[in-house]
Amino acid sequence: MPCCYVLDLRLVPAHVSPHSYVYSLLRELGPDESLRAWTPDDPTLLMAQIQHQMRHKLVWSSVFDQTGWLITMRIRNADEPLPLADTLRRNHEQMDGRLVQAFTYLGCRDWRAAVGEVASLDVALRTHIVTENELLAPLGGASVAEATAIMRREHDDVLVQLEMIAEVCASSVENCQELETWLGLLAASLNKHEHREESLLFPRWMRVLMQLPSRNELLTEVRSRLDEGMLRSLSVPQIH
Repeated sequence: MPCCYVLDLRLVPAHVSPHSYVYSLLRELGPDESLRAWTPDDPTLLMAQIQHQMRHKLVWSSVFDQTGWLITMRIRNADEPLPLADTLRRNHEQMDGRLVQAFTYLGCRDWRAAVGEVASLDVALRTHIVTENELLAPLGGASVAEATAIMRREHDDVLVQLEMIAEVCASSVENCQELETWLGLLAASLNKHEHREESLLFPRWMRVLMQLPSRNELLTEVRSRLDEGMLRSLSVPQIH
């Protein structure tokens, strides 16, 4: 695994943030190329910022000694299986993309196309919710019991919103403005909900999963369900 750069983050120019500097280098790397960086500071926050920008493409680890942390970052191969958190984040992004596309159609007053996009979103989102409730919520345990309970309540709220949106989609074109209102409420709900999951529950689920003897089987089942949900959502007839 070739390593193209080794850098000391203390030497980053004062007017450039370390995470922007590292990100600019990572963007130039290809699959399986890596970058190493040394920092005297805990890299957790730094890497969280970079991971947000490099979603699903970056694998990283760090080693600590008495002088600081040595971080190794590698660009993931396109066919390399994603870990649990990235699998779920990718699914969030896919669903968010469908929601944005529905808004785009509504902005163009293309009612029929918007309804088709919403139907696809409905399939993917319901699959995502069932997968988290059935397979992942039990991994939370007492340490995140409150966050898990909130997640379940928010899932229920989203399902109610989907039912209302389905009713609007089944009605006449005159209700196009009402659909835009309901999609706005759904977008606000998902934005808050996804952030809560990604920051509070995903790290916990990852830690517990790594300790399970059946972790590979569970992760495969999660991936399979989400992939199937996206495939079924793509097969929903689009009306143009």
